Amino acid sequence: MTCDLISKTTRNEFREVLVGYTLREIEMTFDAGQFTPRANYQPTVSGQRRGLVESYYANIDFSSASDVKKVLAVYEEIIENLTQAAERMPGDNIAATINGLLRRMERDGFRYENRLFVSDALNLAVAHAPTLVQLTEESVQEHVGKARQKISSGDSAGAITSAYTLVEEFLKQLLRKTGTAFNENEGDIRALYKLLSTPLNLSPGGESLEAYLKAILGGLQSQISGLFEIANKASDRHARRYNPAPHHARLAVNVAFTLCEFLLESFQYQQDRKRQGSAS
Repeated sequence: MTCDLISKTTRNEFREVLVGYTLREIEMTFDAGQFTPRANYQPTVSGQRRGLVESYYANIDFSSASDVKKVLAVYEEIIENLTQAAERMPGDNIAATINGLLRRMERDGFRYENRLFVSDALNLAVAHAPTLVQLTEESVQEHVGKARQKISSGDSAGAITSAYTLVEEFLKQLLRKTGTAFNENEGDIRALYKLLSTPLNLSPGGESLEAYLKAILGGLQSQISGLFEIANKASDRHARRYNPAPHHARLAVNVAFTLCEFLLESFQYQQDRKRQGSAS
């Protein structure tokens, strides 16, 4: 069972501050974290502004270190705006609002230093992606299980997002493990896979490969491209062009599992070859 890194109470308090914003200002504030609202979301709270904030929240996994890192940018902007307002209106109750928000964040484990929210545990989590750090089949299955739970709950777009994120993080960890240089901010799994294909000998153009292996490896490249396209058009990563059907989401999740399982076995195979070579 996962735990939210930012509690619902804290999120609600920041939401109430945003009720004082215009709709456009709310959108611009969430732009700081590169978030988009969930399309066709039906909020359970009253008010257009609260509903807009909740539609953004619905696209955020508050148990994910990478998502929370981006949420902090949003909350930092809110605190900065309040601080500037307090300087203009020193007799107002804005300072009390700021202190209340900072206390809530402290209870969730975040310090406010130099106008930034920091957490030693969170920074470590983002840097090393602990949910996949062991690179085991069990860790992959755990993430796939979470994605399938989203499908069961009717969140097909969220499941596709989870599948894409799993593959992206898995590729990045394997690139780190193989000592391959890459851009940590790269979000295109096609580019990441291309980099990884060299140390894992996954290029379908390899002269020593049998024809059937070239065909399979070419198919893997196509799966990577297909997952990239469906995530761009039918997930929560960007504004959706269409709402995916559950069987499309299941296909994306199953592709993610197959890819990660194969990549893990390829990585382990190459590691075994290196150990055998050094022992001989």
